[in-house]
Amino acid sequence: METYYLIDFENVHNEGIANIKSMTKTDHMHIFSTQNATNINKDVFWINGDIKSHLVPAKKQSLDMHLVSYLGYLLGIHGKDCCYVIISKDKDYDNIVKFWKEEGYQNISRKEKLPGNEPVQKKTKQAGSQPKSNSQTANGRISAGMAYRLDGKDRCELNIFIQHNLVNRGYDHSSANRICKYVVTHCNDERMLSGIHNDIKKDFENYSDVYGDIKSILEDFVQSKNKDTKRESRVRSFFGQHFKKKVYTDCKEEIIQTILNAESKQQVNNGLSKLYTDGEVVSHIYKVVQPLIKELPGK
Repeated sequence: METYYLIDFENVHNEGIANIKSMTKTDHMHIFSTQNATNINKDVFWINGDIKSHLVPAKKQSLDMHLVSYLGYLLGIHGKDCCYVIISKDKDYDNIVKFWKEEGYQNISRKEKLPGNEPVQKKTKQAGSQPKSNSQTANGRISAGMAYRLDGKDRCELNIFIQHNLVNRGYDHSSANRICKYVVTHCNDERMLSGIHNDIKKDFENYSDVYGDIKSILEDFVQSKNKDTKRESRVRSFFGQHFKKKVYTDCKEEIIQTILNAESKQQVNNGLSKLYTDGEVVSHIYKVVQPLIKELPGK
């Protein structure tokens, strides 16, 4: 997955980009600085990668506004299929991250420095803590949940899910990309877990920890898919009970997919508005489906 880093150099300085040599072909760096903080280590621009420097006016909150503006520009171009990471210790950016997440862009985050290639350190389990599940039970749940042939769309969804969760667990993007490749390669194999395990063992010294993380993430993926299936069943049943007129049944699938794919209430309303030019019809549908979308962010 392509990842765009927007770096508040005035805030993190060279320490915040110390791991820039770990970047991969899918990483894109945008370093924002002012005349008050231009001592960027020039060696970074000799690194073979997509690194751009943006010098902005040295005024109050000027860098913040330029960085956030450029974030909106990137979102408009690349959409939801990419990751966006603000590198800064300034927690005010968290409000921007929250705003875009509520608009449906889940792959946005703020970190205090660029992730590196350090081995992921595992937290020591507290005495008396119980594992999430025993190995055999976990294997069974994963195998049962993945016992269907994943097509291109399914594999893409699986890749994004694993990539996102690995990064959240502290893996650098290079490692996450390789692990995703192994999972997607074997996702339709009869002995999927065995194939993933063997590839990870060849690549990582701490393969046991990595494999454990992958199994945990795959369990979450299977559980998520089960929830999606139950939700779709509920939405279809709800539609059949409440929308019997032709004006609704003619767009049955479009309405259902709008509800299922929406990541905010605003997206539901926008999707319905694209289907119908009659505002009263849109308003009626939106009002009736409130029980189905009450958990979505927005008003």
